[in-house]
Amino acid sequence: MHGEGPIGSLGFEDLRRALRLANELRDLPRGSEVQRRHALSGLCALVGARIGLWVELSGLRSGRVVLGESLGVGWETEGQHLGFSHYVGSAQRRSEDPSLPRFAKVSADPVATVTRRQLLDDREWYGSEHVQEFRRGGNVDDFIYTAFRTGPDTACAIALHRSWGDRQYNERERRLIDVVHAECAFLHRPPEVPAALLAGLSPRLRATLQGLARGLSEKEIAAELRISQHTVHDYVKTLHRHFGVQSRGELLAVCLGQR
Repeated sequence: MHGEGPIGSLGFEDLRRALRLANELRDLPRGSEVQRRHALSGLCALVGARIGLWVELSGLRSGRVVLGESLGVGWETEGQHLGFSHYVGSAQRRSEDPSLPRFAKVSADPVATVTRRQLLDDREWYGSEHVQEFRRGGNVDDFIYTAFRTGPDTACAIALHRSWGDRQYNERERRLIDVVHAECAFLHRPPEVPAALLAGLSPRLRATLQGLARGLSEKEIAAELRISQHTVHDYVKTLHRHFGVQSRGELLAVCLGQR
């Protein structure tokens, strides 16, 4: 739920903290795990969440949501972390979660942010067998979900959970997360290599560099370009020489403006 005047109930200090986090994230390597972890930790700190989760979603149009790559911060024990990993990988576990199908239908807006109470009232939430067995057992309770649509059927979602029995999230906190996520849309867009750096490269070298910037491996780039992995490796070495670097990390740092 976005676009309802999200700044209306926020004070100056709220906005200052939100914009400071957005600026910190802009200074970190784009698309990196470091950037995602800092986003989760920063959002948790803004609203007093204990656990922050970053999850790739698909199947939104059908309502049969599939959870893909995930990242989490704030686990109290390794058992909690393993329990969540089992949940992500288990279609049965996901089908028992009453919040997922509701969240899939929340909004087609670029950014959608909701509290648990906007999806499920207390009776539905605490009366769910899934919540009593899985969430309560993992000391995980109330949440804010915020998602950025990355395609017609896909999204990147961030979940901010409080411990079992902690106070529920309010509208001010929902709006605060909504503002930050809208400001940080760059977290979900593939990094772009500046056109000026691509200008002096052949079409194959440009495609290779753009693939590296998207986080693809040499094998994946080879499959996209329908050439051998050995040829892609040669292209990468050529790019190293062209930009005067010694590694993939240095190459991306130069081409994505990180040094």
